[in-house]
Amino acid sequence: MHTTTIASWAAIIWRALEARGIAPDPVFLRAGIDPVHLQDAGARLPLSAMTRLWQLAVEATADPCFGLSAGQHVHPTTFHGLGYAWFASHTLREALDRFVRYTRLVSTALTLRTVAVGQEVELIFDPVGKKPPAPAAGDAGMAALVALCRTSYGDAFAPLHVRFQRPPPECQEQFAALFRAPITFNAPDTAMVFAAADLDGVLPTGNAELARAADEVILKYLARFDREDIVTQARMTLMELLPSGKTGATHVAEALHLSVRNLQRKLARHGTSVAKLTEEIRRELADQYVRNSRLSVGEITYLLGFSEPASFTRAFHRWHGMSPSACRKSLSASHHNDSPAG
Repeated sequence: MHTTTIASWAAIIWRALEARGIAPDPVFLRAGIDPVHLQDAGARLPLSAMTRLWQLAVEATADPCFGLSAGQHVHPTTFHGLGYAWFASHTLREALDRFVRYTRLVSTALTLRTVAVGQEVELIFDPVGKKPPAPAAGDAGMAALVALCRTSYGDAFAPLHVRFQRPPPECQEQFAALFRAPITFNAPDTAMVFAAADLDGVLPTGNAELARAADEVILKYLARFDREDIVTQARMTLMELLPSGKTGATHVAEALHLSVRNLQRKLARHGTSVAKLTEEIRRELADQYVRNSRLSVGEITYLLGFSEPASFTRAFHRWHGMSPSACRKSLSASHHNDSPAG
């Protein structure tokens, strides 16, 4: 299974960068993520792109604790219908159970499980696959979880204990200030420990009717996700493979652990193919990259997996009837003409 994350999760990074006066657009483009995906409620991003995005955001801010601040920008829409289901839950236990049940809506890079130990409940994060998420992503996930709990329960809420698999960061005091609980780094797992009594307290925002409606939205999304999964997986794989230029059906099938014939048959059922998807993705990304004046034609050529700038220029001319340079001049002239005189 190709690991993906819902694109709205990346929006917290966008908001956190903006809050610091840092332009998010170039950071996202360097990670290979078209910001337009943030406006698509159902879009998904590959784990590799999200990992790069977290790393680049940490570099851009020079803040090893960037994940903590980003997590506090969580919003109900961050998790699609799951965010609304959380706030309509009658107890935090019910809300956590929903997150455990529907984790893959947020990301297929991990699973969640709860373990009751006496009067305590542990929520354990189990990464899927050999490549764990970036440390900042784990920090953000834990920070977002606490933010959701405090929004529902009250600002006084605090877990009993927090465990991180990651090594201790340079900014440990920020972890202590945010979680207000004992923290263990280099732990065997990443987990948050709650008092059972806190999880079972009735929340004033509970609404069974709204919770059911949100659950229906979640289930419809997951049904669509499962139905379109092979196309999504192929697109995500191609986005990862583009810079290497290895975009043939053989490479995509190998990455997805399928035979070439099986992959082609599955894609054909959806009226597409590896070649069509490659063309679509290259055109979409080319349009975005050409608008970003910080990227040279040579850099765009590499990012899109073309063997040489001339090949990219020919493809771009086929799509738009002009070269990338001519397109940039046209965009620049249009922008200049639209600017107020001064």
